Amino acid sequence: MNFSMIVYILAWVLRIEGISLLLPFICAIIYREHSSAAAILSVSAISLVVGAVLTRKKPKKIAFYTREGFVIVAGCWLVLSLVGALPFYISGKIPHYIDAVFEIVSGFTTTGSSILSDVEALGKGLIFWRSFSHWMGGMGVLVLVLTVLPLGGGYNMMIMKAESPGPDVSKMVPRVADTAKALYKIYFVLTVICIFAFLLSGMPFFDALCIGFGTAGTGGFAIRNSGMADYSMFSQFLITIFMILFGINFNVYYLLQRRKWKDAFSSEEARTYLLIILCSTLFIAFNNLKEMGNGLLFALHHAFFTVGSIITTTGFSTLDYNHWAVPSQMVILFLMISGACAGSTGGGIKVSRLIILLKNMGKELHLIIHPEAIK
Repeated sequence: MNFSMIVYILAWVLRIEGISLLLPFICAIIYREHSSAAAILSVSAISLVVGAVLTRKKPKKIAFYTREGFVIVAGCWLVLSLVGALPFYISGKIPHYIDAVFEIVSGFTTTGSSILSDVEALGKGLIFWRSFSHWMGGMGVLVLVLTVLPLGGGYNMMIMKAESPGPDVSKMVPRVADTAKALYKIYFVLTVICIFAFLLSGMPFFDALCIGFGTAGTGGFAIRNSGMADYSMFSQFLITIFMILFGINFNVYYLLQRRKWKDAFSSEEARTYLLIILCSTLFIAFNNLKEMGNGLLFALHHAFFTVGSIITTTGFSTLDYNHWAVPSQMVILFLMISGACAGSTGGGIKVSRLIILLKNMGKELHLIIHPEAIK
């Protein structure tokens, strides 16, 4: 086990977190939240100093393999979470450190669960950090590390394989570091477009930023106690569109960027994903037409939002679907499990695995019915 290399990479993670904390610090300063700003800055400074000291000298032995890759990934999430929770705790906004850890772990893992009953009491700076953790965790911090820390020798792939939740890891370009850069470029551009669209829909700038981070990372932290209900139907529609877009495999966007239209539109997983969304939306809307009680358009709107939120595991909500018909709740449960596409920021077991499962089931059934067949 190459412990020196593990510490070196985790120190880089610490440095990136320290730099990232400067954004909520600036936000807290703008909104004159001095106690929060002081807490955030102190954690940022310590992270940067410790990270700089530990990365001052690159280890002589840089070789590491699969087991180190898994240790690095696990260590990365631990470092991010334990350090990322400190601003909440030091500022006193979340008085118990374990609660603060829960909150930030939920952010970085884009889970979206919260221990807070009054989100707005955190203040703008800490709300920004809470939302930004979704954006950082959506693509994976280690993917960002790979863009600034090219290791060479194929070692980057060990981290990428350990970090990736999909069935397989493929490189867009020959070098893993370049693949990581391409992924983050797509992620960043999509996020900017998303935030700009929210602004055009009438969202306040701060809301557009934070909701944009949550949408991009498919996380689900609301920044208001009322959740998404306060925003206009047009804003909610845009949120739905971007949740779905961030649930598509980023390889598709790379192919579109390279103008390989045929390859992009031939993605079986993306087509299946969009078909599931369409069918689920129509089923839920018509199944709950009476329960929603405001006409077909209203039902379609909220069904579409809910389906987009659930299948991408974002978790935003506009209505309480616990009051919907049981068949609709079963569809929602299926969407929670299936999740979005592999290679996206969405969660779940991934649509690609469902396709593989269904194809294998079909193959086995065919062999049972036609045991002598060659297929």
